[in-house]
Amino acid sequence: MAVSRGDLVRQLHDLGIAPGDTIMVHASLRALGPVVGGPAELAAALCEAVGPKGSLLAVVSWEHSPYDETLNGRQLSPAERDAWPAFDPANAAPHPSFGALNRFLVQLPGSRRSGHPDASFWAWGAAAADLVTPHELGSGLAPDSPLERFLAHDGKVLLLGAPPDSVTVLHYAEALADIPNKRRVCYAVPLLGPDGGTVWREVEELDTNGIHDCYAGPGAPDSIELMARAYLEQGRHKAGRVGSAQCQLIDASDIVRFGVQWLEARHGAR
Repeated sequence: MAVSRGDLVRQLHDLGIAPGDTIMVHASLRALGPVVGGPAELAAALCEAVGPKGSLLAVVSWEHSPYDETLNGRQLSPAERDAWPAFDPANAAPHPSFGALNRFLVQLPGSRRSGHPDASFWAWGAAAADLVTPHELGSGLAPDSPLERFLAHDGKVLLLGAPPDSVTVLHYAEALADIPNKRRVCYAVPLLGPDGGTVWREVEELDTNGIHDCYAGPGAPDSIELMARAYLEQGRHKAGRVGSAQCQLIDASDIVRFGVQWLEARHGAR
């Protein structure tokens, strides 16, 4: 049975979301089930749940991110570089791998986008501008990124039927943890130049796809999934049902502290 916007707002409040909260959303529309009016009504329900004094945040990336094509010295041909669109935060479509809901979130009036092509964040609400600006190349999910400001706003992570490996804020724990041999990657991104043309820039970032060699194996759980599952097993979060999905609401600062301790206990200097 499809749920209405009003049903969703009540369920989100029952889960623990309050007006004025800053919420980072990770959603599975399939798990949530049918919504009267479709995903656009879910987006509206999230806005209503946090109210005009609250804020929403999501990592959306960019559908034309050339990360894989330029990773660690890979080269595009001159023709490919010339044909590649420049990243423009004002109209950049989200990458589909970060969830179908993002296509509807970025259309909300008052939305803001961060200026990092590969790790672009979307925000809405009272703190939207502060959450996503600035976002320089090289600080994708690390200090000086929207994740740092999300924590400063006492943010909460909302898993709307999304799996544990969706908890993006744990990448910030990876950046903070004092462990050796962190993996780093280099790639190139096309930015919109002042004259409207394309300017390619080289970027070096923490490798969020495999911070440590032992998490880089194909098909193996990554560090995000392992940390998130370990955290949820401790029951320090709130849980409840929204639509058809079993959902979790997590204190972002608490899970980041847990993640840093988890990583350092396993990989810190001996």
